Amino acid sequence: MGVPVLLLGPSGTGKTYSLRNLPREGYGLVECEKTVLPFRGGKKFARTKDFGELQAIVAAYAERYPIVVVDDFGYCITDIYMRGSWGDEKYHDQFEVYKEIAGRVYRFMEFCNDLPEQTVVYIVMHTDTDASGNTVPATVGKLLNEKVNLVGMVNFVILSECGGGEYRFIVGGKPPAKSCGAFGDNEQPNDLAVIDAGLRAFMGWVPDGE
Repeated sequence: MGVPVLLLGPSGTGKTYSLRNLPREGYGLVECEKTVLPFRGGKKFARTKDFGELQAIVAAYAERYPIVVVDDFGYCITDIYMRGSWGDEKYHDQFEVYKEIAGRVYRFMEFCNDLPEQTVVYIVMHTDTDASGNTVPATVGKLLNEKVNLVGMVNFVILSECGGGEYRFIVGGKPPAKSCGAFGDNEQPNDLAVIDAGLRAFMGWVPDGE
């Protein structure tokens, strides 16, 4: 069973930067929009916004790496919306666009759950604010937000924040952040290697040789 983790936050709060301490040969990275990583020494990555290609790449990475990062998943959603709303691929019924988005996202999350044991997929997304003032993943359309509810499909949601010139992760105590009590403190350093180690310890996944 794979474990999907949402990593959410506004632009400029260090979501991609948090990858800097992951071992180069310890993770696979799919960039859905960026072409350059915001730190030196970053590894080569695949790049796609197509859901079919994304799923194939993640599946291949999961056979090789314990960690897969999809950054920024929201652009895969935006790509369907843009193609289905304008140009040659425009849908005659606009509601079909939202149905496709919701269906694709739902199936991708289920796909992540079915990945090999001890595979963690970090799904990076921007945040938005709903009508009630709640922080939510930035998506397109009420069908996805209300019927699929990404936050409800996962056990781990990490929020990235920047304040006072410092980047940090929030893992609990501030919705929608949640981590099943995997960490002793709700505030953690902006370091995905630290987050991943804590999550694996909580799951009882002991590294080889220990």
